[in-house]
Amino acid sequence: MRIARDATASLAEARLHAANALSAARIACAPLGLVLAWRGATAAFVAVFALALLTDVLDGIVARRFQLVSESGARLDQWGDFALWASLPLAAWWLWPATLAREAWFVALAFACMLLPTAIAYCKYRAVPGYHTWSVKIGAIAMGVAAPLLLLFDVAWPFRAAALFQVVCAIDELGITLLSPVCRNDVGSVLHVLREPRRS
Repeated sequence: MRIARDATASLAEARLHAANALSAARIACAPLGLVLAWRGATAAFVAVFALALLTDVLDGIVARRFQLVSESGARLDQWGDFALWASLPLAAWWLWPATLAREAWFVALAFACMLLPTAIAYCKYRAVPGYHTWSVKIGAIAMGVAAPLLLLFDVAWPFRAAALFQVVCAIDELGITLLSPVCRNDVGSVLHVLREPRRS
């Protein structure tokens, strides 16, 4: 029995490391993508960005499939998302300057909506929460589809819609930070926080 328990614990730990490794790989893709963009290697940059998006999908699947929830894993995933999307505007400026200049207001809006909630939460908690709200998940999928459509095919309206939706994501996260006295991970939405006192 003890051997079986040890084997099960080792397997769970290996799966947790695999999920964390996917998030770490996404972080590593950010500086690599910047170097490739600076060198003008468009095809290689697109491949690295696509790989980073794939790790974002896979680490969520692995974590949900095997119920691998940890504070460090949630924070690592949050940093991975932040590194990927924070590096994209600069990389895009090097590779597609005319497109980025034309969409500058929407780029600035999306970037501000990503940065501001994280900065305010850090000021309050001295830590970066991993809320992983439903709105942010939807927004990440929308931006993951819209950004390539804009940069590769010059189709602007999905990106503009995704940028505007980031306002909803930011309001959701700011509401959670305002209402939560402690740093938290995996909160569905601000509505979940509002309902908590009634349940208790």
